[in-house]
Amino acid sequence: MGMRTLPRSNLKLLIVDDDPNTRTLLSEALEGRGADVRASASAREARQTLVLWHPDLMISDVGMPRENGYDLIRRVRDLPPSEGGRIPAIACTGYARAEDRARAMDAGFDAVVAKPVDLDLLVETIVHVAGVREPGAGGEAGAGDDTGRKSAPDS
Repeated sequence: MGMRTLPRSNLKLLIVDDDPNTRTLLSEALEGRGADVRASASAREARQTLVLWHPDLMISDVGMPRENGYDLIRRVRDLPPSEGGRIPAIACTGYARAEDRARAMDAGFDAVVAKPVDLDLLVETIVHVAGVREPGAGGEAGAGDDTGRKSAPDS
């Protein structure tokens, strides 16, 4: 069985994590699967990249200093769609209890992947959420039902 592939080549992924090793690991793994990746070390840097680069999807740690991932996604969801407010987003977190997953989803993430990251599961989750908030993709995730949002199972 080969590596799980992304929904299209050159998918623009924004990775947000304060840990340089995690940024490097995820960047290299996803670039190896055809993605165009930019990595940010902070929520502030991520917001700047989001507005300037217009990625297709964001993967963010939630436990970051100063501004955490929950605050980041809330601020992103307050942006107009033209500035990235509807970007599909995956929370990547070491906090994997059911209530932690619910908190991430309530904050505005579309899916949750636990750390340490299972790369195949992450790619599967990217494939699942890549079109969740695209204009014309059948409505906003979570509006009326839960079909557009997913909490990845623990491995």
